[in-house]
Amino acid sequence: MSATGDNPQSATTPSFIAAAVVAGITLGAFTTVWLALHQSKKLRGEVFQPRVEKAPLSKRPSALPDGPFAFWKTVFNLPDKEIIAANGPDAYFFVRYLKIFGLYMLGPYVLLTCAVLIPVS
Repeated sequence: MSATGDNPQSATTPSFIAAAVVAGITLGAFTTVWLALHQSKKLRGEVFQPRVEKAPLSKRPSALPDGPFAFWKTVFNLPDKEIIAANGPDAYFFVRYLKIFGLYMLGPYVLLTCAVLIPVS
């Protein structure tokens, strides 16, 4: 119970729904802006794929596939030496972090948590 004596259950559902709606609208707006900017040919060469478009032909890495989510398979299947050669150690360590934390630690944790919590509830 709260110290004020008010019913703490009275405003939780509307507050949660309001927060979820605001978060959904914000997520939708930012996703729409990102998709619109990502499809821009000018920004594609300047921001998203400068090494593919501006580097000399002998040093260009292979282009990532089109589509907002199709590149994940390519990124996770690239050999580590190719990532280091094309993008440097910063990109390699970031992709390594995504592989180790995201795939090997967070993925099984989410599956295990769902396997335990769904039957309990």
